[in-house]
Amino acid sequence: MKISSIPTFLCALALTLSISSFAGDKRNKKAEKDAKPATFNAALYQLKNTNKVKLAVDKGDDSRLRIVLKDKVGKIFHSEVVNDKDLKYRRTFDLDELHDGTYYFELSYQKQKLTKEVQIRSTSEKLISLE
Repeated sequence: MKISSIPTFLCALALTLSISSFAGDKRNKKAEKDAKPATFNAALYQLKNTNKVKLAVDKGDDSRLRIVLKDKVGKIFHSEVVNDKDLKYRRTFDLDELHDGTYYFELSYQKQKLTKEVQIRSTSEKLISLE
């Protein structure tokens, strides 16, 4: 009777260890996923020979992106929230109607905030510089 109980005990021990290792792997993967900070990239550039700028943003699919165009004083000219399922955002902004001055594109994604500056100076034509 002792001989049959030892293999049963060893099988039970092996089964317990394998189950606990699978559970531990799932917990570790979830912790790694939670610890990994989500990032987003953004580019702003002027379309050649126009008063338009193009904003391109790449982000994850787990959170919404908020885009605000405002001036130095804080007056908002454009505000938009991008769906959390969209991975890419592309939009052309016509700055023809804006007066001379400094404007900011504020991009908020999760707890991160990115600001892109646009300066508009009029000569005989409007001059747009991006920083």
